Amino acid sequence: MILFRTLMTTCRAHMLLGMIILNGCAGPLGHQAVPDSEIAAHLGTSAPLLPLFAALWRRESGESNIIPILQIGDSHTASDVFSGRLRELFQARFGDAGRGLLPPGIPHRYYRPARVEVAMQGWTTIPSADIHASGPFGLAGLRQHTDGPAIMTLSGTAAGEPGTVEVEFLRQPGGGTISLEQDNVPPISISTDGQLGAARAVAPSVAGTTAVRVRAIGDGPVDVLGWTVMRGTPGVTYSNLGTIGASVTLLDRWDATIVRAELARLSPALIVFAFGTNEGFRDTTDPESYGARFAERLRLTQAAAPGAAVLVVGPPDGARHRRKGDVESGDCGDPNWGTPPRLASVRAKQRAAAQREGAFFWDWQAAMGGACSMLRWASFSPPLAAPDHVHLLASGYRQSAESLFGTIMEGYERYRTLRGAPARPIS
Repeated sequence: MILFRTLMTTCRAHMLLGMIILNGCAGPLGHQAVPDSEIAAHLGTSAPLLPLFAALWRRESGESNIIPILQIGDSHTASDVFSGRLRELFQARFGDAGRGLLPPGIPHRYYRPARVEVAMQGWTTIPSADIHASGPFGLAGLRQHTDGPAIMTLSGTAAGEPGTVEVEFLRQPGGGTISLEQDNVPPISISTDGQLGAARAVAPSVAGTTAVRVRAIGDGPVDVLGWTVMRGTPGVTYSNLGTIGASVTLLDRWDATIVRAELARLSPALIVFAFGTNEGFRDTTDPESYGARFAERLRLTQAAAPGAAVLVVGPPDGARHRRKGDVESGDCGDPNWGTPPRLASVRAKQRAAAQREGAFFWDWQAAMGGACSMLRWASFSPPLAAPDHVHLLASGYRQSAESLFGTIMEGYERYRTLRGAPARPIS
């Protein structure tokens, strides 16, 4: 994501703003000649979100575009409650284009994806979080492998789904055959034999079909990297790809060629980075080197997806049980719980890296109420945070998502006003 800058003098800036205001009566479509790069100068701290705002604006102006949003992160992302609420909010206003990209099969035992159900038999999950596992890996951070017969099924639980399903698999020397199966149509047989690299196959939308099955017939190794669910209608897709226990260095284990191809195909308008909890709870984290590494990952992502806005979600507040010798324990007034000493510095380094690299930073801890808010959220009746004081409960994740959406929409409403659109309430 490139942070736009203006070279206008102060006088010219005032002239531009006056032009926008004077032309406001022309309606939402009356200002296409005003470059977004100039409007960015008046967006303030929301300027890094300009690519997202422009895509949302085109959608509201009548364009039948699809606006992909991609969130990658740790367990806060893997649960799909936080991301699921954001998906609901974006799609309620801008249209529902589908569920988006999902990890293949069942990545972990807590997997409960919204709007779809997944079953599998005969597959082995190979996660990139396992340092002993060999790649390659894509954005999903894992692959499902089999050397024999196996089947995985993706079923839609919402009207109009699964729609069109694109299956991404690994083409490899000696690769076996997969069959894409749906009700009411002949299966599609695909060989995965070939030069090593990612490939895709599409199971088109079929009326009356509520499930797509990927079957390995057992004639060679097969690896599935992901699948994408699309409705064939304009609007937003919101993909959440989270890995339990992950830190941002997980991205180093992903195959750069595969990830670049996936991002080029997905063409996200927004990439959400949601890491930091695990780094902040780890006493061995060195803040200075962490800040440099985090900034480097942002730069690499921006280079791979130059048309996307990047939003960094700082880690939420957290607390841990008192440990012998912990000097920070009890700093929130509870002798049994204390704030991990690296959590604040990780958050600060993420904020600094985001500002330096032209990304938008959202402070989750501040949205919760600041320092010690995790203890308060866990003590509410009913509680908003889990007893571990690391994760939130569903209600807490939803409330957090609504706060972030409100922040994004505040910036978007300013963009709309600069475009000459009438003000509308923030939903």
